[in-house]
Amino acid sequence: MITSGEFKSLNYTQKTEAVLKGTFLADRLTEQAYIKLYNLENFYIEVFFDDRSHLITHFRAFEHTMFVLPYLDQLKIAV
Repeated sequence: MITSGEFKSLNYTQKTEAVLKGTFLADRLTEQAYIKLYNLENFYIEVFFDDRSHLITHFRAFEHTMFVLPYLDQLKIAV
């Protein structure tokens, strides 16, 4: 099991591979980026894409659910 701290220490390729093992939850568009939200084990990862080139610019890993708030209207919860 990987933690968010361990994820942060991975290189770009390793982070990309780890995200592919996660569960896609939602996405959003800002003026600067297209962002996808994933859940990986016990934390979340935002993957930021350049809106023009569609290349990954960076990752943000976090545990706190307050960073999930921008996605709440898109999340579907299965009962």
